[in-house]
Amino acid sequence: MSQVSASPVTLHAAVTEEAIALMVDRFYASVQQHPTLGPVFNPRLEGRWDRHLVQMKDFWSSVLLRSGRYQGFPLGAHFGVPGMQRSHFTDWLALFEETLAGVYQPEVAEVIQGAAEQFARRFEGGLFGE
Repeated sequence: MSQVSASPVTLHAAVTEEAIALMVDRFYASVQQHPTLGPVFNPRLEGRWDRHLVQMKDFWSSVLLRSGRYQGFPLGAHFGVPGMQRSHFTDWLALFEETLAGVYQPEVAEVIQGAAEQFARRFEGGLFGE
């Protein structure tokens, strides 16, 4: 059963599978180069970035389009990641917001960022406590 959930939102027609793929590709290309996120995720995903990108496209498709493509427990994948710190959520959200600004119009980006912030709060709480 999927653990993906977000409050129901009505999204602009600009949110398509193609736009989601562009968002995910750009975001994770930036993560790989990021000074604090790259050193955490690059070793973890070495040789598996392509598979991770597919999973993240499915995840965001399920969140934003209610496609139901993602089947998994995203929080569970983040337990025990060496070097992960609470502060990384701030970095992740800032980078995600920057990525969204290059893909979507501001009002659409704001709604998606809101969903990302909900997930970040849940993950941060689940990994590090409230």
